[in-house]
Amino acid sequence: MKQILFKRFFIFSFLFSLLFFVSGHVQAIDGTDEYTGNKVMLLSYLIRNNIEANHFSRKNIDDNISEAAFGLYLKQLDFQKMILLQEDVEILRKYSKQIDDEIISGKLELPIKGYATLSARAVIVSEMVKEILSGDFDFTTKESVETSIEKTDYSKTDLDLKERWRKLLKYQVLQQYLNQPEDQLLGEEETPKPFRKSENKKQQTGEELRKSSQDKVLKTYERFFSGISQEKEVEHYERFFTALTYAFDPHTEYMPPVSKEDFDIQMSGSLEGIGATLKEDENYIKVVTIVAGSPASRQKELQPEDIILKVAEGANEPVDIIGMRLRDAVKLIRGKKGTEVRLTIKKPDEKILTVSIVRDVIQIEDTFVKSTILKDDETGNKFGYIKIPSFYRDFEKTVHGAGGRNSTDDVRTDNRPEK
Repeated sequence: MKQILFKRFFIFSFLFSLLFFVSGHVQAIDGTDEYTGNKVMLLSYLIRNNIEANHFSRKNIDDNISEAAFGLYLKQLDFQKMILLQEDVEILRKYSKQIDDEIISGKLELPIKGYATLSARAVIVSEMVKEILSGDFDFTTKESVETSIEKTDYSKTDLDLKERWRKLLKYQVLQQYLNQPEDQLLGEEETPKPFRKSENKKQQTGEELRKSSQDKVLKTYERFFSGISQEKEVEHYERFFTALTYAFDPHTEYMPPVSKEDFDIQMSGSLEGIGATLKEDENYIKVVTIVAGSPASRQKELQPEDIILKVAEGANEPVDIIGMRLRDAVKLIRGKKGTEVRLTIKKPDEKILTVSIVRDVIQIEDTFVKSTILKDDETGNKFGYIKIPSFYRDFEKTVHGAGGRNSTDDVRTDNRPEK
């Protein structure tokens, strides 16, 4: 019985991945990231019909699902309750029983209203945070801050919200201060000799350490609010659809095009791109590692610690990616096999140059099954060891009859490293 249930769940999951592949394809029809009226209507129709017909719960999208979806959407919008006021939430709450009607009509108002409300409030709160961190904190006053989201309500006024932020920021600055190296927190005379810095290194005063701690907290929130300011309307539609599917059960998910691409990479163990691992570092996109045998590795000029300043598709004009979110930068850098991408990079020595790389298929070897034979020297017994980092299958190649690796066949095959 358990085996039958598992097979049904897997089939359903597979059907859902096909649905979301269709939705991703619909979004890319005109090559933009915008959700026009027709796209939203089509997505609403596809999701409503497929989820009501195929979900094991046999629920319908009604007022109950609508209220559950609204609660989940609100959590995604401001999960810490540190941006929206109670009055903002009440304005949005009028949609809590209208989601089912909006899905049927294909005319969605909540994502647009949520996007506008969050964007406007984030600008106000960002300035509030800067103002608080530009002043001083009184660390001699005994006070407390509630860190549990469940025990916290939305603030009623800007003054209430500002006071909540003041306490939170004070707590975070204090944490940052206490995380300083021990020889920084103690005076030079109090610091044990093995932990003292060299004498020619200037020791920071307590006031300088506090200022440094405040600056670090400020930079963290500057990145946070910068991320919100770069959000697009499309992302709020995606939040809306995700909340709707989660309302059926926690394992049902709307998969937008970006997530679908990442899912395919994870499942297939391969991608089309340049073969570099990237990260956000302050306002920059920095190279972390270069995949061995990848186009970037063969080209040799792009190296770890390089900062990518601009990205150009072939001969097109470069796009400045300073301050851009990692997910948006990756979308520009990835591309089809055989296409060219030009990266303007800054080396650690400040030298700036343009690197041209032709994209190719990259196999992520760390995701594939590996095996070896272990021998016990005392008994002479041999033991087989198989490492399965994750389960994978290249569905795209399988569907088109082009083979493709999968964990089942790789376990059957001898994958011992060559000697």
